[in-house]
Amino acid sequence: MTPKPGVGPSDGIPTAVRFGVAGASGISAWMFVHPMDVLKVRMQLGAGAGHPMAAAKLVYGESGLRGMYAGLSAAVTRQAVYTTLRVGLYDWIRDHAVHKFVKQEDINVLHRAAVGLTAGGIASFMCCPIEVCMVRMQSDARLPQADRLGYKHIGDALFRIAKEEGVRTYWRGATPTVSRAMVVSMTQLGTYDQAKTVLLPILGDNKGLHLASALTAAVVYSYASLPLDSAKTRMQSQAASTDGKPLKYTSTLQTLSHVAKSEGFFSLWKGFTPYFLRSGTHTVLMFMFKEEYTRLVGAYYGTS
Repeated sequence: MTPKPGVGPSDGIPTAVRFGVAGASGISAWMFVHPMDVLKVRMQLGAGAGHPMAAAKLVYGESGLRGMYAGLSAAVTRQAVYTTLRVGLYDWIRDHAVHKFVKQEDINVLHRAAVGLTAGGIASFMCCPIEVCMVRMQSDARLPQADRLGYKHIGDALFRIAKEEGVRTYWRGATPTVSRAMVVSMTQLGTYDQAKTVLLPILGDNKGLHLASALTAAVVYSYASLPLDSAKTRMQSQAASTDGKPLKYTSTLQTLSHVAKSEGFFSLWKGFTPYFLRSGTHTVLMFMFKEEYTRLVGAYYGTS
């Protein structure tokens, strides 16, 4: 029988605790990579001429060190909601729903991909309002002083967007946001899970296995998801026009097509370096934290 790479459905750890472990892992990892996310967003919006050091110099010149942590409250809130749901749902669906129809040893990469798509889609749709706030807060400093939105924190952003632009604005860019999340969950969670299963007989169940699996997942999902992330960023950073002009970006395909035609096909991967440093580092740290937190929780409940 193929050893199970994750935590089993009858491991004695309450479901709510496992969701809590997922959220804590995401938040812990994010604290290390937030500046890279700020640079990625700014580069996607045209800052730094496509070079992360130039973007960093620009951001620092505008707002100092604080600029590198713009939108942190929204980002942490996003991890608390999005990663908790995404990773927690992935484990729950795999271990409870799929397990009812497929023997554990028969779960394969297609099952894991389907579980990732489902978990990512549900979590991302619910988290769209926070995504919009985070992108706007990160990119606000690039605007002229008179045009800046000046959100004080995530609560202020959520309130003002609903009041000034309507609740529907929370889901602006929902299609690329949800599409990206489905691709991310499929390639990140599914790849990590599958890599652990394949590498376990070679490396054994240890931190080396976790690191190798996380790095594999990081490379796969970064290449697959960046174009959708770029489209999401451009759509969500748009504030309502005061002169009634239509929005420049209206849909995922339209945004991807417009960017490819006007800036070149490979511009869809603009900001790849900070994106990979952010995504890859976050992936590795998230899974390492998750494995460690799961071990600690398992010890508390007497399951490890």
